[in-house]
Amino acid sequence: MIGASINLGSRVYLRFAVAGEPGCVCAFDKKNRACVEWIDLPEVGRTWHDLDNLIVDEAFTVRQLDLFEELAA
Repeated sequence: MIGASINLGSRVYLRFAVAGEPGCVCAFDKKNRACVEWIDLPEVGRTWHDLDNLIVDEAFTVRQLDLFEELAA
């Protein structure tokens, strides 16, 4: 993994995928694999992948969701 680390909720791509939207990491197992929900592929749903085969979507930030417009005092 180069760059950002993979956490729950991370948006990720498959390392060797040539197209598609990022998936969302929804679980980990003891074999060092991540369960990824592929929103753009409902027929596939969730799949398990070795962490080395995933790349974090580093262009995505929580600020893009406009959830935190006001800061708590």
